Amino acid sequence: MSGPATAAPAGCLVRAPREDAPLRLFCFHHAGGGASFFGPWPARVLPGVDVVPVQLPGRESRFRERRFTDAGTLAEALADELAPWLDRPYAVYGHSMGALIGFATVAARMRAGGRAPLALFVGAYAAPHLTPPLPPADLYGDADLARLLVDLGGLHPQFLGRDDWLRALLPIVRDDLRICASHREAGLPDPEVAKQRLPLDIRAFAGADDALVDPGAVHAWERYAREFRLTTVPGGHFFPREAPEPFFEELNRSLAGLLTEARRTGT
Repeated sequence: MSGPATAAPAGCLVRAPREDAPLRLFCFHHAGGGASFFGPWPARVLPGVDVVPVQLPGRESRFRERRFTDAGTLAEALADELAPWLDRPYAVYGHSMGALIGFATVAARMRAGGRAPLALFVGAYAAPHLTPPLPPADLYGDADLARLLVDLGGLHPQFLGRDDWLRALLPIVRDDLRICASHREAGLPDPEVAKQRLPLDIRAFAGADDALVDPGAVHAWERYAREFRLTTVPGGHFFPREAPEPFFEELNRSLAGLLTEARRTGT
């Protein structure tokens, strides 16, 4: 998407959303990941959709910042920080842990009276009321946790045996696993969220070969939605990277409808 952008904001956005984009797509990354996961997305989504990755603190460009370990606290902080950019038609995509964070952020923003997204896309993550698919933060030693991440496709095998690399990465992963577990106490952060449907369309994606999250666990997101659709796509836990063509074909089919709605409603 070409066009002017305002000055890049400090904090969770790598860059400011474009002022001329009919639809903004805010993207939340997986545990142990960063906003760079969404680097290829602008070239793959429909023109008119501005892909806006959200960078959590403590990694990549924000590696010096203190990391969060609580889903509710993180969601409230993100809802406040993103508020100035949620004043126009937007959607949210969250992958794995990012699905939980995206949902919690949207719920926090809506409770504060903010605008709802046209749709919430969730990928490769069990619904919030289910047991988190990722293991507890301290269940595995470093070597076993690294091997698990490699097996899931979230870590390149070259990291194995590189203790210096793992010392930098694994504390981030462990704090993200604490986020995934914390919402069961934090309630996202309101316990009532888990008991009610939001006035929200949720469109879920599951990987056919995902060894961590099965389609049934992803389908359980239906209880939170006004309208719900699940699409199973080829690939494992990281299907946008492993099998991008079928995933983006389905995503763009949904985005086309949202673009039509965004252009009709405008600001």
